[in-house]
This record gives sequence, C-alpha cells and structure tokens, in this order.
Amino acid sequence: MMTEQTKTARLRQIIKILNHYSVVKNITLQQNPIEVRQAFEELGPTFIKVGQMMSVRTDLFTVDFTRELRKLQDQVKTDDFTAVKKAVEQELDVPLTDIFTQFDENPFASASIAQVHHAQLKNDKKVVVKVQHPGIDSEIELDLALFEKALPLVNWVPQSSVIDLKSLVREIRNSLQNELDFQKEIVFAEEFYRLNNGWKEIRVPKMEPAYSTKKIIVMEWMPGNSLETLIQAPEEPILQAGLTNSELKKTISELLVEHFMKEVFEDGFFHADPHPGNILFQLLDEAENQADQPLKSKKLVRKLGKQTYHLSYSYHQKLQPFRLNFIDFGMMGTISPEMQTKMGNTIIALYSKDNQRITNAVRSICKTKGSFDEEKFTSELDEFLNRYLNLPIKEIDLQKLFSQVVTICHDNNLQIDDSVTMLIKAFGTLEGVIEDLNPDLSLFEVVAPFAQKFFIKQLHLKDELQEMGLDYLSSLKALPKLPSHTLTVLDTFSKGKGKLNLEVKNQKALLERAEAMVNRLVIGLILSALVIGSSLLVQTSPSGHTLISNLGIFGYSIAALSILFLISESFYRRYRKWKDR
Repeated sequence: MMTEQTKTARLRQIIKILNHYSVVKNITLQQNPIEVRQAFEELGPTFIKVGQMMSVRTDLFTVDFTRELRKLQDQVKTDDFTAVKKAVEQELDVPLTDIFTQFDENPFASASIAQVHHAQLKNDKKVVVKVQHPGIDSEIELDLALFEKALPLVNWVPQSSVIDLKSLVREIRNSLQNELDFQKEIVFAEEFYRLNNGWKEIRVPKMEPAYSTKKIIVMEWMPGNSLETLIQAPEEPILQAGLTNSELKKTISELLVEHFMKEVFEDGFFHADPHPGNILFQLLDEAENQADQPLKSKKLVRKLGKQTYHLSYSYHQKLQPFRLNFIDFGMMGTISPEMQTKMGNTIIALYSKDNQRITNAVRSICKTKGSFDEEKFTSELDEFLNRYLNLPIKEIDLQKLFSQVVTICHDNNLQIDDSVTMLIKAFGTLEGVIEDLNPDLSLFEVVAPFAQKFFIKQLHLKDELQEMGLDYLSSLKALPKLPSHTLTVLDTFSKGKGKLNLEVKNQKALLERAEAMVNRLVIGLILSALVIGSSLLVQTSPSGHTLISNLGIFGYSIAALSILFLISESFYRRYRKWKDR
C-alpha cells in the first residue's frame, strides 16, 4: 500500500528531474531530445515506457526527437542477484537449486520491466530466465496514480491540446499492466511460436510454462547476438558465411519486411516492438545450416480415368546461412480479417495514386470523434497527396506518409482504429531498423505486392460473379417499370407538389457571419444618427447655451471614439489573418 509520504517523495523527485532537464519546455518546443531521454531514464520504467510510445509518434514529434527516444530501450540498471534469487524462489515456491543446475548471477540484458539471465534446467536444457524487477509493479502504479492526478494541471502547457492526455495515460496504463503480467506474454509467445517458428530463416524460442509465473518467464535459450551488432558492422566486404556484410544487411532487411507482411496479412497477429534488441542474429556454418533446414512435404492427387493416384514427396527447404531469433513477446498486436482487407485496400490505393480511392480507404479505417466536415477533410488530404504522391515510387517514405495521414485525420476529428495505430507503431519501429540495415530499400515497393497478393487471395471469383449476376437480374426486372416511375415524377412536379431539399454546408459559420454583418450595419446606422443629432444640437443651440452645445460635442466624441475602435478592430483582424497564413 502506497503511503502519502511515498507519494510526496516520488512527486518531488519527478518535479526535480523534470525541472533539471527542462522536459516540459523541451517537449513543447521539440528541442534537446537527449535531455528528455536522460530525464526519462532517471525517472524509471513508467517514463521509459512513455518515451518509447513517444518514439513512434512521428506525426507529433520531429525525426531527431523520435530517434533519440528509441535509445530508451537499452542501458537500464540491473538488480542485485540476491533480490533476483529471492524473487524467483518466492514465485516458484522452491529453492533455486531444485529447478536449475546453473543460474548466471549477472544478467545479460535488462529492460524497463525485467532483466534476463542464462540458466540450465535439471534436464540439462539451456534456458533463459526473464525476471521482473522486484517492486516494479508498485513503482509503476504510483507513477500512474500521480499522472492521473496531474492531468488537470497541465492545461497551461503550450500545445498540450495537441495530444489527448487522458487517452495517452489510459494507453500507458493498459500497456504496462499487460507487460507486468507475464502469463499474457506466455500466451503471446506460444501463439507467435506456432505461427512463425521455422518460417524461412525465422526462429522462435519454446516456452517453459511449468516454470513460468506472473513475474517469471523461462524459455528456450536462443543463440546469437543482438541485430544491432550487424547494423554497426563495417560496410567493407568482410565475408561471413559466404556473404559480405552489405549482402547480409540487404538480405535480412528484405526478410524482415517480408516476414512482417506475412504477420499482418496472413496471421493477423504481429510483433509490435521489432527493435534490434528483440531480435538475435545468428550466423551458421554450412553443416549447421544443412542440419537446420526443415523437411517440407507435398501431396498431389491425380486421376487417370476412374483411378485416383496419390503422390507425395519431401524436400529440404533451402535457407540462407543465418537465423533471426525473436526473443521478447511483451508487446503484440492483432488485426481482424475485416481490418486486414481495409489496410490492404489502403496500401493498394496509395500505390495506385488515386486520390479518391485513397480518401475512401482512409475513411474506412477511422471512427468519427466529434464534428466532421467531409469536404474539408477531402480537400486537406487531396492537397497533401497531390504534393507527396508526385514523387517516384522509390522516393515515397511510407512511414512519413502514414504519419501525415494520421495527422490530417486527427485534425478532422477522425480516430484511426486502435489495431491500425499499433500496426503503424510497429511499422515505425521496423522502418528504423530497415533504414539502418539497407537505406536504399523502398518499403513502398516491397509492401505493395503483399497487399495486392492478399487482395487477390481474398477475392472469391465465383461469389463475385454470382453477386454481379443477381444485381444484373434485379436491374433487368426493374427496367420495365422505369417509364411509369418517370411519368409519376413528372406528374408530381407539374402539379406543384414537388419539394427540393437543399443542405447548406457550414450553416452555423455562415449564420454567425451574417449576424456579425447585420450588427455592424446597425452600429453604423446608430453612429450616423448620433453624428446627425449632435450636428443639429450644435447648430441650433442658442448663443451662450452651453448645455445643448456640450451635449452635441459629447455625441461627436462618442461617435469619433466608436469609429476609431471599429477601424482599429478591422486592422487587427486583417493583421491576424495575414499572420495565420
């Protein structure tokens, strides 16, 4: 249970660090991203998670800002082995030595939620043990409670309205609660294993659910080093397993994109955080590569007259001399068949460069939140697309394209579906990896064929023909009635019974503008009457009768001041319009 003293101490720490690094100012002005990253690292897991979520919001933050925040995935402080041992034994309710014959005291990796140790089970199987940082759940809950209490106080921050803070905190809470429950990660990992292990050069570790709990995961040990080691490798032609570094990077970048498209358009279940720390790169020699190539089987059924023949054959799938081993499954995304179709249509529409088709596709993946002006949305999207899609296909940056479309939707009260938001986040992370591996690769050119393949796969020609035939027959059936319906319509109009309904767009704005014009006209008439009345009082006042004369002069003064005010207001409005352009 959190005490008020603990809350106060944590709040003071947060305020002190935020002020020291000028975090609010730097985020608002999008400057000094290194200072923001350092502040989040000092503040711990909750803020690291916030930074990671910010790192993919390229629609809100600059490229320099998002790239710097991606570094939050590394260099997290580790826990002492005594605390780790105690946590494992409490969770498993047995001494460490009853399960493991060997357990490395020093972790080989540490993230915001947990750290990872090498170990060996009693059956001599090499495993990896992911242990949640002791007390991390209480720390995160405290930070989230402070976030929620502080929400009403941030309205004074410039540009705070750009981000829906309530929605952001809710998203952070849901994401962190899912990551804190390792049982959910076990379910995700086993599903990812079923769908992806053995697919080309992709490998996934097998879980050990019998030794896993809500705070501990035990999984199969996977060989290799972080993909970052290959990214940082020199470009000169150093041969590795028959390939140069450049060739390896190019091949792996294409494999990662192809695999991600398979996850999205075939599985509907994708890794939402495919950064280099979550992927191990393993080089194999010729013998290891041959031994690891899976045996594939195919069956053929053929008829010869009335006799049916069954043929089957097996072959080894030819693989490149490396493996990509996925090792973390805390953040996964799902996409429904319906949304798969909509996303496929969106990508195909972008590839076709058809503005109307793109607009319809984007609208289909959004929900309306508030007032929506379709003409304004279409106009803004058309203006952006006409400027951006004139580029050659190879030069189109798919991530920037998606980010700008998201921004236009947000500005027009359209909310992208949550599954698509997670998909864009994952694609943004992957895009950064691909850019580091192979800057010349055009993601747009690689992604479009997968969307087209999915579209064709979903197209059931027989059903489509049946539906077209039914529509055609319905039209033929209604055709003889067309002349009588036409005569009925003409007869209605000839008798004066016809009605024409017109809808005026932006009716409220037009009425407000008309009202303002009428008000100014009335004020002008009043001022004219005031000037004429004052003139009559001054001219007709008896000689020496100062009261009537003063009333006339007073009227002149009021009229003059009013006219000066109206002129000043007019100039100010013109200045504001000029400045806002």
